[in-house]
Amino acid sequence: MVDGDSQQPPTWKFTQCFGDKGDVEDITEADIISTVEFDQTGNYLATGDKGGRVVLFERNETKKTCEYKFHTEFQSHEPEFDYLKSLEIEEKINKIKWCRRQNASHYLLSTNDKTIKLWKVFEKSLKVV
Repeated sequence: MVDGDSQQPPTWKFTQCFGDKGDVEDITEADIISTVEFDQTGNYLATGDKGGRVVLFERNETKKTCEYKFHTEFQSHEPEFDYLKSLEIEEKINKIKWCRRQNASHYLLSTNDKTIKLWKVFEKSLKVV
């Protein structure tokens, strides 16, 4: 940095859950982020949590800094019971993987301890009547 240069280096912030949860006591186990994955372009970010939710963020092109804004959220996995193994299967997202983009839609895989799911995420124009 040159003397007199007022530019500050970027500051990283770390959190393991989203939103304003208030006190630490208000954060549940399901709110804790369990996986993070960028797409190939770096314009989209997907996170999965221990509650089975997937949250997608899109890079905010209007900002000079690298910031991401909320894009969409969905419930990927629910808790289930494997009767063959007599085992409780958690809804926790273990891994998210973006698939190579072929058209305007985004495809991604999410997995828990038992199931892999393929998701198609796309934008749809709504007509207001």
